[in-house]
Amino acid sequence: MNRRVIKHHLASEKSGGFPGVGKLLLLTAACLQFPATALAQEQEDGRITGLDEIVVTAQKRAENLQDTPLAITALSAEMIAARGISDVGSLSAIAPNLIINQTPESSTTPTIYIRGIGQSDPALTLDAPNAVYIDGVVIGRSAGSMFELVDLERIEVLRGPQGTLFGRNTTGGAISLITARPAQTWGVEQTLGIGGFNLFQARTTLDTGELADSGFSAKFSYLHKQRHGYVDNILEPGRRDPGAYNVDALRAALSYDAGGPVNAFYSFDYNMRNSRGIPVQLAAVAPYVGGYLDASAQLGGAAPQISRSRLDTIALDFDGPIRDRTTGHTLIVEAELSEQLQLRSTTGYRDWSNTVRSSDLDGNAGLVGFTVSPAILAPPFDFIPEGVNPVSLYNGRNERKQHQWSQELNLVGKAGSNLEYVLGAYYFKEKAQERDKVNLTILIPLDDPIELAPGITTPAFGVNISTLLDYRHKSESKALFGQATYQLADRLSITGGLRYTWDKKTLNQTEAIINNAEADFGQLTWLGTAKYDFSNDISSYVRVATGYKSGGFNPRGGGNAFDPEKVTSYEAGLKTELFDRRIRLNLAGFHTIYKNLQVSQFEAGSTGANSITVNAGKATYTGVEAEFVARLTNSLTFSANGGYVDRDYKEYLFRDPVTDELVNLADEARFNYSASTTATAGLEYRFPNFDFGSLKARLDYDYRSRIYYHQLDIIAPFNKVLSDGGVSTLNGRMTLSDIMLPSADMSVALWVKNLTDEDYLLSGTDFGSLGFGIISFAEPRTWGLDLTVKFR
Repeated sequence: MNRRVIKHHLASEKSGGFPGVGKLLLLTAACLQFPATALAQEQEDGRITGLDEIVVTAQKRAENLQDTPLAITALSAEMIAARGISDVGSLSAIAPNLIINQTPESSTTPTIYIRGIGQSDPALTLDAPNAVYIDGVVIGRSAGSMFELVDLERIEVLRGPQGTLFGRNTTGGAISLITARPAQTWGVEQTLGIGGFNLFQARTTLDTGELADSGFSAKFSYLHKQRHGYVDNILEPGRRDPGAYNVDALRAALSYDAGGPVNAFYSFDYNMRNSRGIPVQLAAVAPYVGGYLDASAQLGGAAPQISRSRLDTIALDFDGPIRDRTTGHTLIVEAELSEQLQLRSTTGYRDWSNTVRSSDLDGNAGLVGFTVSPAILAPPFDFIPEGVNPVSLYNGRNERKQHQWSQELNLVGKAGSNLEYVLGAYYFKEKAQERDKVNLTILIPLDDPIELAPGITTPAFGVNISTLLDYRHKSESKALFGQATYQLADRLSITGGLRYTWDKKTLNQTEAIINNAEADFGQLTWLGTAKYDFSNDISSYVRVATGYKSGGFNPRGGGNAFDPEKVTSYEAGLKTELFDRRIRLNLAGFHTIYKNLQVSQFEAGSTGANSITVNAGKATYTGVEAEFVARLTNSLTFSANGGYVDRDYKEYLFRDPVTDELVNLADEARFNYSASTTATAGLEYRFPNFDFGSLKARLDYDYRSRIYYHQLDIIAPFNKVLSDGGVSTLNGRMTLSDIMLPSADMSVALWVKNLTDEDYLLSGTDFGSLGFGIISFAEPRTWGLDLTVKFR
């Protein structure tokens, strides 16, 4: 496929450890035994068409997925629609060893883990090890990155370090989102949707086609989406329940391609999201905390709600609105300098602001208790009773902002018939700020209970305090890189790459402490790959790659500094397409070594709940991954993927708060927010065409094993109680399309998510020394009906 054809193509385009995996393996085995018979039966009437070719740009040039020597999962626009993917949070399970969840503090902050590596602390000074890109422009912060994605053409999930072509902060991998270019012909598409929890959405897309033979074409899209929350907060109406949202998103894209040596693409995206945080439940309490809260109703307040099981109704008194505004500009210019050399410029600017008016992180409302003055917390530790007062274990408000500018230049070329290369230069600059105010009631146990009134005692007293975190952060990154592939023989090629990165970071913190800090980091990353083609349909590769995650500061832990994280990954893979491309099976095995592994350790105390980032030591990740797709007949397609990671701390250094000595807790530490096992299976059937249209049905099964949300039980005593897994879910979609109307085509789609109404968690937080832990459940079963009309 030549460059012109590829460019055109791209422009158009509850418990238990392994039951879920067992079901998947049985289903896979059955389907592997079925293809030969199914294929033979189909061929009696006509030839089975092969699987569609997938073109990816994971190596900065367009190439077939099967020819790309790295572990990569790619989804087309059709698959994106079939899986109901509308934001980064919807991507979990589309690839092996990929876990994405949502934090309770914000509705737009995901936790992304690839092959066991990720970042759960949303502080704006902390880099995530799995970068998200939109049209080649990195989203600098994980906070705020879960916004509505309009007009996606393709999604690529790259697993393993991508330190050469994508650079820093891709030690776990990268997610690349590619938006749709304007079409060459005029068209209008209108979608209306309704669904559970009063869901309503309307999406309009307009393609102008080429404007008067000018080479210019444009695409405009607008989305409005709103829904009530999925758990009833008895203190608020449905539109203000936890999980509710009201979103307006628009995108404008302009493309220029007159057939000459220069083409350009500009896009603008805007998201305004007003929402409520995901529901929070108080799930576990220490005995003295439980006894203190139990006295609330006797003292004239509300009775506490404490449950590890999902509650249908809750009471939250500090569950205020959340507002996120995101804008982005991207300009891509490509110039054909010669037959074998192309210059590409990618310029990006992104801006995000977030306001959390209040967040209720104790899952309760109307609690009262016996309190004393905060003077008890500092010398001379005076005990001054204040009587019975309203108490809140934890609530707060937050204001955050971040904007960034990036520029990348690529020279993509060939030298002769055997050498392909990419040379590049990169610059990134950002500014971020956060002002986070927390209100909490610290409960201090008593040696002997206090009698507050006849028959009413309390085993503890409360201290109402407020804390403030206020800081500004700047980050600047520069890099030079190159990668080349040389064809040694007809079936053997080698690839090598180098990148050097310079990072500079500053922190200006005014609360809770004053801290002005600056740090510089630099790192050389490299890769080497050998690829051997056994045939046109079977290839293998071995790959050694390094990655680098920048060091920095964590203002939540008093601005503590930490060093860069370094990784070396060894990987081998096999990519196959069999039976005239009717079966695709890709396998990968990897062994990854991390040094100076950055770990967020959650701490709670008299200053609130904080986390510090430390270089805990060393860890290895060893695993396998498999992806399988089979076109069993022209009507029936089966797909599956699975991944397993054996995660092992070789060294986990922890400073004992009693002895102030470093101890190695490698045998006790857990890997948080990630699962050892993931698996999916999907079945899609296209019914014979009807006179009035064509019908397609799809069913997807997803599984993940147990997840822990904290590393150390000694500072997170409820860690086991709050953990979750294994989890199996089913999602289904049925679409009736090609309904012919005058001058238009219509389709109707009915979808169901979490078909079996599985109760599973998105997050868990153990407040440790504060004596309680919270959880947040994912959505229960929900459904939707979409009507789409296309005018061409």
